[in-house]
Amino acid sequence: EKKLAELTGIEVDQIKKNQFANAADEAVAIREMASYVEGIVVQQAGVAQAGTVSPQIAQMFAHINAELGEERGAHALPPLKYDFNALEPHISGLIMEIHHTKHHQGYINNLIAATKKLVEAEAANDVSAMNALLPAIKFNGGG
Repeated sequence: EKKLAELTGIEVDQIKKNQFANAADEAVAIREMASYVEGIVVQQAGVAQAGTVSPQIAQMFAHINAELGEERGAHALPPLKYDFNALEPHISGLIMEIHHTKHHQGYINNLIAATKKLVEAEAANDVSAMNALLPAIKFNGGG
């Protein structure tokens, strides 16, 4: 905090510009992941065995459950436990609002989309699609 207090107005403005630039990069990464998930095509590869889940997939969802208390497929944006402007002047309220309502929600949306496709891939016994979805689930699920 002392260090921040010593900064000039110009330096604080530059920090805010950097935060906005990083926010734009994050938005691009979220959109790219959404396109990646949309591009995975699930094909019927055989008859799936009911109740069979890949150990890798089960481990990722166990991690998500432990971190967030969410069951597989039941993902939602958790409420922020403080006001958007609570971290000012270190992080602007606008940056926090953008990150929480746009970026964090984007990760949740991508996780939901990937999870839905995973259910389809498991039902179709499409191991290729299941494997292709692992990076999206891990990235968007925070693992």
